Amino acid sequence: MSKKRKFLIALVALSGIIVVGLGIHFKPESPELTKVGDYAVKSDGMNFEIDLASNATTGYSWSARDVDEQYYSLDDIVYQAYPSKNVHAGSGGYCRLVGKVKKAGQSQFNLIYCRDWDSGKPKLTYRVTISSTKTKISKIKLTEMSE
Repeated sequence: MSKKRKFLIALVALSGIIVVGLGIHFKPESPELTKVGDYAVKSDGMNFEIDLASNATTGYSWSARDVDEQYYSLDDIVYQAYPSKNVHAGSGGYCRLVGKVKKAGQSQFNLIYCRDWDSGKPKLTYRVTISSTKTKISKIKLTEMSE
């Protein structure tokens, strides 16, 4: 085998190792939410996910309120730190709310970002409005509410 061919094989192998290594640390399903107030939504049929920027080290957390259980079933809101080698204390992440629409139409609930020891006084509140047909979600809208 020629030196040129050996070099190309080594280069391809090294490129593969680098790509796999990056894939471990940068998961495409992680939303890129950098500051409180950033969010991302997606839906599939009657199921939905809402990702909200968060930082658990501040004591703040997201909670759902005023949920009409006739329209929605919601899972727990789960905090995820961003996958990285360099996770530092105080670095942020996001909270993911997973839910399902049970009834066609339009309904609303609130997402509140607050600390328990602040008497539940919200730092940020979103009114979530979801419109759906019998088979799929047609629109998810988050509106920032002033307190």
